[in-house]
Amino acid sequence: MATIDQFKAQLIGGGPRANRFKVFIPRAGNKIEFLCKAANIPAATLGEVVVPFRGHNLKLAGERTFADWQITVINDVEFSVRSGLEAWQEEIQALDSGEGSTTTDYLISRAFVEQLNKDDSVLARYEFFNMFPKNIGEIALSYDTVDALEEFTVDFTFSHWERVQ
Repeated sequence: MATIDQFKAQLIGGGPRANRFKVFIPRAGNKIEFLCKAANIPAATLGEVVVPFRGHNLKLAGERTFADWQITVINDVEFSVRSGLEAWQEEIQALDSGEGSTTTDYLISRAFVEQLNKDDSVLARYEFFNMFPKNIGEIALSYDTVDALEEFTVDFTFSHWERVQ
């Protein structure tokens, strides 16, 4: 049976902390690193191909799929991140005319999320490829909210991610 000391020895450096992260999205404005309140290390799912054989099912690995990636942003009085994201969506498709980009230049390949150690060294880095903001969430306004900053969520869609560190 394992002891508590053996368990403790496995947590080198005390383990990573969920609040130690950095997000970089170039088209979201230069304050995204500070105003991104929540993010996640992205998920990936392998599908399955079921092959029936004489009353049994053989399950084989299928294609990998990637769910949308969501972040939560604290709004500042300049609306800096939101303005950058809205301009990005406007480039993809204009609000007033419906006209849009005729190239894929709106897709970015240099966005990433990093898991940081307690000394700010990078433990893991996930880079996103061919990404754009699919949904810029609402900002709730209410007379009842007196002790909170505005925040909103953003859903990004992308072709794939790679762990680069």
